[in-house]
Amino acid sequence: MASSTPAVLATPGHGVPCRPNNANKNCSSSSKLPSPATRIDSAAFFRRRIIINWSSSTASMGAMAGVVVRRDDKDELEEEWVGHLAPEKLEVLDHLEPWAEAHVLPLLRPAEVAWQPSDLLPDPAALGDDGFHAACRELRARAAGVPDDHLVCLVGNMITEEALPTYQSVPNRFEGVRDLTGADGTAWARWIRGWSAEENRHGDVLSRYMYLSGRVDMRQVDRTVHRLIASGMAMNAARSPYHGFIYVAFQERATAVSHGNTARHVGAHGDDVLARVCGAIMADEKRHEAAYTRIVGKLFEADPDAAVRALGYMMRRRITMPAALMTDGRDDDLYAHYAAAAQQTGVYTASDYRGILEHMIRQWGVEELAAGLSGEGRRARDYVCGLPQKIRRMEEKAHDRAAQARKKPTPIPFSWIFDRPVSVVLP
Repeated sequence: MASSTPAVLATPGHGVPCRPNNANKNCSSSSKLPSPATRIDSAAFFRRRIIINWSSSTASMGAMAGVVVRRDDKDELEEEWVGHLAPEKLEVLDHLEPWAEAHVLPLLRPAEVAWQPSDLLPDPAALGDDGFHAACRELRARAAGVPDDHLVCLVGNMITEEALPTYQSVPNRFEGVRDLTGADGTAWARWIRGWSAEENRHGDVLSRYMYLSGRVDMRQVDRTVHRLIASGMAMNAARSPYHGFIYVAFQERATAVSHGNTARHVGAHGDDVLARVCGAIMADEKRHEAAYTRIVGKLFEADPDAAVRALGYMMRRRITMPAALMTDGRDDDLYAHYAAAAQQTGVYTASDYRGILEHMIRQWGVEELAAGLSGEGRRARDYVCGLPQKIRRMEEKAHDRAAQARKKPTPIPFSWIFDRPVSVVLP
């Protein structure tokens, strides 16, 4: 992430455009778009020049082709996304609520039928003392075959999942869909809570597995989770549902790819229990991806110009990973080292990032967009559709540079695994 300063959330009556309705009685119909002087979202992001890389995994390859955002561009950049908070843009979300009730909420699984962590790991109540201890010995024997570099990726994925309080706050920033009371009955609010409930199981089951495996320093892992939640995460255009739903759709697919790759790798090393755990998480993430992809697809149908400009905005500033602010209190470059391990093991790579973008372009029919686009919309469409090839060329150049340099792996100690070193190739 570019900044550790979380976005400041504005409430009704503080310059945020909103519409009075049954769910939001604090809004005034006279609310206007905030002036540049009062736009406070992500202000810390622009206080100095920053370099934004295409993706965190490309940085681990050394392909650091970024764009420089200058303070002088602040007003222009904010103007670009704040326009998506205009009342007529947010009304689209009101009109979509009955559709969300019929086509998004059914993708959630009730607690009675959803898998639970206790279904996938040894349960002492069901097995009894002897059976539980025997099952734990078997689990530890299988876990011993998972290489340390894959184990580091698993821990990093678990820490990412455990920062759920931060992630539930993300859609609750989106104007027009957020859960204003914490128990709203709107389809959007019920989706946010139901999605969070399903996501909660992911960190739980991975944490329990690692505790039982005996292969990780759980105190250091727990401290890293604590620090990550305290640090939060910063998002570009954090209040816009157009930008926000694009971000979450991309993230859900990235998470599904990462857990799916992990399941395949650990299964090949003989840990079928962990492979089953990661596979169950991947299946959840794919359902969640389907939901957010459908939502963005409807935004493309209702307002293709606004949707493609939001997509272009997000891709110019890249989809940053939600755990980029992780730290264990020892390694100042922990996230970069974790990303390098993910790249090297094939858990999540620059090619995966490009593949996700290509999938989204096809899914939302971006290349075919024509009618209803403004000049800015056409430029955004062309930029997004040309981006995968640019990323591919960057990958090839990075690979060529790495081959020429013949970089040797650097042993990096990870506190998560008792400071055992993992050899990774650094930029």
